[in-house]
Amino acid sequence: MENEISQRELENIELAKQAAQEAIVLLQNKNNILPLKNKTVALYGSGAFATVKGGTGSGDVNQRNVINIMDGLENHGFDIVTKSWLIRLQRFYQQEKTLYQEKLKDDPMALLAPAFNFKDPEIADFEDASTGIYVISRSSGENYDRRNHKGDFKLTDNELSNIKQMSEYYNNSIVLLNVGGVIDTSFIDQCPLLDSVVLVSQLGMVSGDVVADVLDGTRTPSGKLTDTWAYSYNDYPTSENFGMSNPEYVEGIYVGYRYFDSFNIKPRFEFGFGLSYAKFFIDTQKININEQRLRLQVKVENISKHFSGQETVQVYVSKPQTELSTPYQDLIDYQKTTVLRPKSQQVLNFEIPIKDLSVFDSELKAYILVPGTYLVRVGNSSKNTSIVASFKLDEKVILKMVNDSLKPRIDPTTLIENQVELEQAKHVPFFILKSVNFPDTDFVQYQEESDVTTFVANRDSLPGKGLDEVVEEVRNASGKTLRDVANGEVELAELVASLSEKQLISIVEGQLSSNDNGVVGVSSDLVPGAAGQTGSISEKKIPAIVMSDGPAGIRVDPIFKKNNQTITHYATAWPIGTALAQTWNKDLIRRIGFAIGNEMEEFGVDLWLAPGMNIHRDPLGGRNFEYFSEDPYLSGTMAAYETKGVQAHEKLGVTLKHFLGNNQESHRNYGNSVIGEQALREIYLRNFEIAVKLGYPVAIMSSYNRVNGIFSGANFDSLTNILRDEWNFDGLVMTDWFSSADPKKSMHAGNDLIMPGDSKSELLSSVSDLGPDLDEQGNIRIKKSYDMLKKKFVEKEMWNDFVIEADGPVVVKLRVDDSSELHDKVKEWVYNREGQIVDDQHILLTGKWKDNNDLYLGDLQKSAINVLKVVLKLKF
Repeated sequence: MENEISQRELENIELAKQAAQEAIVLLQNKNNILPLKNKTVALYGSGAFATVKGGTGSGDVNQRNVINIMDGLENHGFDIVTKSWLIRLQRFYQQEKTLYQEKLKDDPMALLAPAFNFKDPEIADFEDASTGIYVISRSSGENYDRRNHKGDFKLTDNELSNIKQMSEYYNNSIVLLNVGGVIDTSFIDQCPLLDSVVLVSQLGMVSGDVVADVLDGTRTPSGKLTDTWAYSYNDYPTSENFGMSNPEYVEGIYVGYRYFDSFNIKPRFEFGFGLSYAKFFIDTQKININEQRLRLQVKVENISKHFSGQETVQVYVSKPQTELSTPYQDLIDYQKTTVLRPKSQQVLNFEIPIKDLSVFDSELKAYILVPGTYLVRVGNSSKNTSIVASFKLDEKVILKMVNDSLKPRIDPTTLIENQVELEQAKHVPFFILKSVNFPDTDFVQYQEESDVTTFVANRDSLPGKGLDEVVEEVRNASGKTLRDVANGEVELAELVASLSEKQLISIVEGQLSSNDNGVVGVSSDLVPGAAGQTGSISEKKIPAIVMSDGPAGIRVDPIFKKNNQTITHYATAWPIGTALAQTWNKDLIRRIGFAIGNEMEEFGVDLWLAPGMNIHRDPLGGRNFEYFSEDPYLSGTMAAYETKGVQAHEKLGVTLKHFLGNNQESHRNYGNSVIGEQALREIYLRNFEIAVKLGYPVAIMSSYNRVNGIFSGANFDSLTNILRDEWNFDGLVMTDWFSSADPKKSMHAGNDLIMPGDSKSELLSSVSDLGPDLDEQGNIRIKKSYDMLKKKFVEKEMWNDFVIEADGPVVVKLRVDDSSELHDKVKEWVYNREGQIVDDQHILLTGKWKDNNDLYLGDLQKSAINVLKVVLKLKF
């Protein structure tokens, strides 16, 4: 029965609660009013009942229910004296939301519309209680960036007035931030009597229960910020270069805390910051550093008398300041303790490869270790660390030589030189490293963009123009299937050589649903509501792979009919990506990944379109909530451990996204991110590199945008030279849905799968002479698709390779009766001697084929091999 909660749901709810509890960040707690001793509270703000579980768009989840903050407090014995006021406000809120939804009900892009935004009214009277609580809620989502306006990044006048009056009226006052990312916190200065500020974040379906647990002290908050919270939006170096069609990444490597630390800009709350009810003493006990690794042993003791809690130990390194840009410090590792009771302790062991301290030298085209003195720092936030060791490298070490891939025509970087000098390390262990003790320089062997390999068994002519083609003869496998490949009877290259162009294209293009095909999420017939699926070829025993959106959970239809049975697929709405990263708990994230894998198996989903892991370059990024952090190391490790969890299930995979430079939603389908080489290598590629090398994901999704002038979905440098040649990625690369990149260029560049499968005719036209697409009655088909650039649906007559020409050698028969959309053109065709009327319903048109067979069969085969490798992994 659909009303029965499954054991899987119950187990996931408990795990989601643990994640949510560890994600909450205590930002301010004056007078230690938290945890509350008195549970009589006055609760205000529409976020109390309309608690936002997560962002909109592909990051949404269809869960059974969401526990809002008001209900959560009541569930835990809180007496809410403002309940009647909240219920009246809720009625008005629902009326406004219904009107908003009515406007969108016929909009095919409704899922990507801006989130409903409700403005709280001013509070006229305050009810008596010992504590006042005000909830600030914000929502954002795919397709739209946030704005530095009141009601979004800033508080409205009513919100500010309400908080100020509340803090003055009640003995204890608390603001709960139910937000997906950074907001303006200047209200803290304007409300000097405000006691506590808690970053609730957006915690999925368990939000209310978890907030109650933290407020009453059942659980001690242990979350740490994954972004820098500035005093003003203008303090961010991206504030004047964000949201435009061609954003120039002028800040270079100085993103987030790297900028604030290196240019002496004081933040309100630094990266890695988070208070606790407990107090901890962090003591670095053992240190050993050599040319291979840096080892630390750190003891953490809970020195509080009454509160249990968890602490996160963060390790940073300050690299020598040379002519190369280096930040004041970089995060290089972190660990979170278990729950420590008062007076208990735990020893954490760190082992960090020295090569991870490299910087990228654009002139040398190499990853190097710069000579000089390095400082190792240990603490519990980027501002609260102590130097625990130093070491000196005698000479430069060139670790790895690479191509100047993705190099911009003009480097936009203007922030180059660190403005804060490093202090001297005193009374700490000191080590000397010798350059001669490092291994020889690693040289990458790159594939050439001009090369292509085509496998043939029985074939005379081949399509393609302009490339250096190697034709490799293989055995004839025309009677073989993918099952035979799985059994070792035939090679994959032999099988693809036996496939026709049409069969190859059905593999490298997704399979559109026979029903609706939305821009987001309804392109699968096998699992209703899933995002899409690959093509299947029954005679070759090639099954389809089903893909579902994320990253806050598995997004499929919760209830549907199948074989006259009602199927329920209520998914777990987990905390958003940023909140998960705020746990700083790798093992917990791995366990969540495993639980997500359980749901995938139950629902019939093979490939999860997550984790999302782009860098929070700017606080206004519309999809920041889906992603982890401003820091590439934290982002990469979080993605890697979530990947490990899902892929611990042998027949499941994840899809890292969005690769790469997708740091804003404005102009996302055609915008050009102009990024310098060092910033690309150390920030925007680094997080993906960590996730690929540590997590071994099955797939990667390319982004919509361009990077340095080339669409990410058709960029040979990033998809082949970096992903496969430098990082040894051996999985599948797919486009985002309805990519604006040319599908032919995508194939050659290394984008193996075009999703959701809307460009089959373009590819088939590129390898063969494809006639007009006609329906059963002989009418020209009209293709209706959504144009991402024009942001509207467009129609296109499917003439394919056929070009009408009076003296052409090709003849095509078309239906042109009164009901045909071509009827009005008949006179023109006959007058121009291009057409000959057959009868009242048909015409013969003469013409020729376009000279456009410029896609190599080898490119289709290469992509098909990569797709079929994943099919073999997940289905056999």
